Amino acid sequence: MKKFLITLLLLMISPVYAADIQEMAGQLIMVGFVGNKVKSKGFKTVLRQLDNNQITGVIFFEDNIKNKDEFKKMTNAVKNSKAKHKPLIAIDMEGGIIQRMNSKNGFEDFKTAKEVSKLTENEAYIEYDKLAKMLKEAGINYNLAPCVDLSVNQNSIIEKKERSYSSNPKTVVKYAKQFIKAHHDNNILTSIKHFPGHGSSEGDTHLGFVDATGVYKDEEIYPYLELANIDSKQTVMISHIFNRNIDYEYPASLSFNTIQKYLRLQTDFKGVTITDDLNMGAIEKNYSLNETVVLAINAGENILLWSNRKPSDLSLPEKINYIIQAEVIDGNISIETLEESYNKVLKLKENL
Repeated sequence: MKKFLITLLLLMISPVYAADIQEMAGQLIMVGFVGNKVKSKGFKTVLRQLDNNQITGVIFFEDNIKNKDEFKKMTNAVKNSKAKHKPLIAIDMEGGIIQRMNSKNGFEDFKTAKEVSKLTENEAYIEYDKLAKMLKEAGINYNLAPCVDLSVNQNSIIEKKERSYSSNPKTVVKYAKQFIKAHHDNNILTSIKHFPGHGSSEGDTHLGFVDATGVYKDEEIYPYLELANIDSKQTVMISHIFNRNIDYEYPASLSFNTIQKYLRLQTDFKGVTITDDLNMGAIEKNYSLNETVVLAINAGENILLWSNRKPSDLSLPEKINYIIQAEVIDGNISIETLEESYNKVLKLKENL
């Protein structure tokens, strides 16, 4: 009944948009799932949601990968789904502690960013070309990396986990370029992260609210100035960091000031933005699902990402889609804003 009423109201607004609204909303939604087999309930659910154009793609985590053969079956199933638009098949593979495909599940291990920074640029490219080829062979077309945070706080989780190349922004750019080039040469999309910078703060947004107001450094935007517009395969991941100097009310991922006024104006970036995981404590503990969806879309986020881990909600994409449709009806999300993100995502997918 709820779905019928939403469709009826949309028809009253515009018959054209009533037919397209679910598809447009779906292209803004990426989710994870629980399971490591093609026959897993969680995987069969996201596959059905792809077939129904309710999601733009799927993100895989380490516990989704049992072995090479089963993983390839899953990525092939996603690639060959009935989705109207090519699905994004995403993973988070930086190297070091952040590598979902590794020697434990039949793949290779790769160096941390800190270790890579000790290599020559050519050696770094060789390391990342090997990584990109491994992803491509496994069926991945979107790597949510590299991390371009600066190591400007020795107590930050970025430094402790060796996820930064350096405290020097030029060094970060030098090695991130090799990561990006290797991936783009293998036709894999990338996402520089975590805008506007996670290297100066000590907290962990996985767990809760993190305020970078007093520690954020202006040079943290430098990698984005240099790398955001490399080519059409580049995207930018927005963090959940709060910085009162940029937005006095909202964390970056939900902030119009951060995305539209800071990122897009400062870097002239016209490509796709993607949220960091919206299941993280920084968001889930402070905002309802409805608030998160409305704020993120109106802030200028183009893809909204939920890891949807344990406890997993199999109907999460449907709930998000209904929220978007209802908020369009109520005038809290404009059709123009929704359509702009939809078009950006489709343009990105032209690279696949």
